Parts: sequence; C-alpha cells; structure tokens
Amino acid sequence: MNQTGCTAFANTLSSPEDRAELSTQSDASAVIQRNNGARASELSVSITLQGSDRALTIESIDIEPKTPRPTAPLDGGLICEPSSGGQSKIKLHADMDAAKPAFRSRDSGATPYFRDNAITLAPHEQVPLHMAFSARRGYRAFELVIHYTMSGRAEKRVVPAPAGSRWAVTALAKTYGSVYEGTVGGPFELSGEADRCGQVPKPVGC
Repeated sequence: MNQTGCTAFANTLSSPEDRAELSTQSDASAVIQRNNGARASELSVSITLQGSDRALTIESIDIEPKTPRPTAPLDGGLICEPSSGGQSKIKLHADMDAAKPAFRSRDSGATPYFRDNAITLAPHEQVPLHMAFSARRGYRAFELVIHYTMSGRAEKRVVPAPAGSRWAVTALAKTYGSVYEGTVGGPFELSGEADRCGQVPKPVGC
C-alpha cells in the first residue's frame, strides 16, 4: 500500500539500508513494511466490496482491537509523503481511541453505522468503500471482520490488510528520533525538525 500522509515507527530509522532507500527512492513502501510502520493520525483505506454468485447482505464490519485501550504513540521515526485525494461511494470513519471502536458516517452521526444500516450486494456487484481510522491519544492495532448473510446463512470473513501494510494507527508524538519528509516525484529528505508540535492534529504531549 502506497498511501500519502505520515507513517510512524517504534524505532528510529537509522539503518544504512533504510537511509539509502529513503535518500534515493520516492517510494517508501519497503522501508515501511520492513520496520512495521503504522499510519500516523489517520489510516485511510479504500476497498471494493464484491458480491458472490448469489446476493448477500453485509450486516456489519466489526473492528476488533488487539488491546483494550490505546497504548503510547509510536515515536521512534516518522516518514511523511506528499498528499493526494480520491473518491468512494460509501465513506465510514472510526475513532480508534474509543474503548469499542465502531464505524460511523456523516449521516449516522453518533450512532454506529451498522446499527441501522446494512450493505446488500447483488450477484457480482461491486461497491467501493472508504474507511478512515483516526487516533489522537495513542497507538492501536486491530483486525477487521465482515459479518454477512448469504442464502439465510450467517458467515464472517477477516479482511486482510492492504499489501505491505497492517491494520494499525497511532497518534502523532511530540518528538521523533528521525523524521523523513517526502518530495513530489523525488526521494525523502532527513528533516532537522524532530519536534512536531506545530502539526494538526495536535500531537500527544504538546
């Protein structure tokens, strides 16, 4: 997954291999995957829901955190990439600082989206879905599980993370051991500004 935005790491990005790749390449995917990075502030993912050979109804998409509460934000290293945008049919967001994170939409307000809604797919129908997971207080890893009904039978499926990534998001930290800033179409540059208190949203500790 090659997203725009920032990715944080538990440790400083100081190995010769990481530094060489970041200083010569515009794609940080290999460094992010090798160092087990997590999206900073918001994990934004677009997927396509696709019907089977029979109609099915998605009753819910559940977020299952691996820890009961967020832990300290990752503050070892940070890679930031230039920004871009995109569009999807259904847009959902989840607050990963909550004890029990759940998807909500602009229309559902404070009510979890799947409390009053379901997504019905005709045979072989495709529906784009955009999901945003935000973190302002700490780090959270999780699993994503789709619960659906097909031919009257309840089923579930664990959604694999996008290639080269994982289901995890971390709040921004006040300072990092190393910060690399991306340039449009070019390699990454080691930044001398490890203090991130000027960023929005406000990092933890500022």
